Amino acid sequence: MNAVAVCALLFITQLYAAALPAGPTTQQTAKKFKEKCWSKDDDSTLLGLMETVLKTPLEQTYINNDYIQTFGCAYEDDDIEENSIRAVFRAVDQSLRNRRVTARDNVLGLLRSHPPRPDNLTRDYTLYVSLVKNEQVQQARYEVKILDLEMVPTFESSRAVWARVITRYAYQEDFKNAPMPQENPSEFIHVMELAEKILESAGKGDFHEVNELIASTQKPTFHPTDIRDLVFGDFMTLFSEKDPALGEIPAIYIGKGIYIAKIPKFGSTILKFGEERLFGLRLDTSMFHRASSLFVNLQYQAPESVLQCVLLRFGHKKPLYLPDLASEKLQ
Repeated sequence: MNAVAVCALLFITQLYAAALPAGPTTQQTAKKFKEKCWSKDDDSTLLGLMETVLKTPLEQTYINNDYIQTFGCAYEDDDIEENSIRAVFRAVDQSLRNRRVTARDNVLGLLRSHPPRPDNLTRDYTLYVSLVKNEQVQQARYEVKILDLEMVPTFESSRAVWARVITRYAYQEDFKNAPMPQENPSEFIHVMELAEKILESAGKGDFHEVNELIASTQKPTFHPTDIRDLVFGDFMTLFSEKDPALGEIPAIYIGKGIYIAKIPKFGSTILKFGEERLFGLRLDTSMFHRASSLFVNLQYQAPESVLQCVLLRFGHKKPLYLPDLASEKLQ
């Protein structure tokens, strides 16, 4: 199914749902999400938990054996195994960046072939990295050991997972020839902090703040060519075929086919792909723009529970029918 067909299907689904009368369950859900889309209690969020977990000291026996420790976490899926794979991958990836080496193996592929889970015994992995020795790139064996892997219910997901991982070169010679590692336990935690601010601003309908937060992380520009390649924080553009004077209408993608847009006469609104047609607008697929590689590099995705929450909060701002259908009803 191509991107156009996907958008059309999403739109039809949304339009059909909008035309249905809102039952008690829908009203109760909407009322609940009007109250908040993100917990103010740090103890109930994965970010708050991780800020405590990061203080865990590395045991002396591992320090003596040249290990370093890094952390990872995940809450994107309602699936323990998938979150476990992401959490361990982020911890391993952080250790590689701390040592300034690159993996020769597909780390995600290795984890998927032998998935780590909180309830199984898969705790040790071996992979190979590219290490520069005497100005030449050579292969080095790299050992990965999972010390902690826990599933914890949080505000974002009932199946959130965090991991503590230790890593080292398998051979002392590689350790001696390698540069001293950096001591960064998790860059992903900083990404989560930024993403939380972005999602909170989106939930408040503050398009300007969302734009400013993402723009502050600008790195080399990239232009996705397909709607399926969009990631959290990518910029998009809407336009009106019937009223070109409206010009380019900015939008920012936040995940799961959901984005925030600043629409003339309606203000900031959270939409799902296809719903722009309710406002007489279309998505310009030639104008995708990624101002920051931060989120894609660390494979950040917003938790689905929060995305659905902010989407529901703005349901009242959307027309129930296409502009043409609405005018027909008035006649």
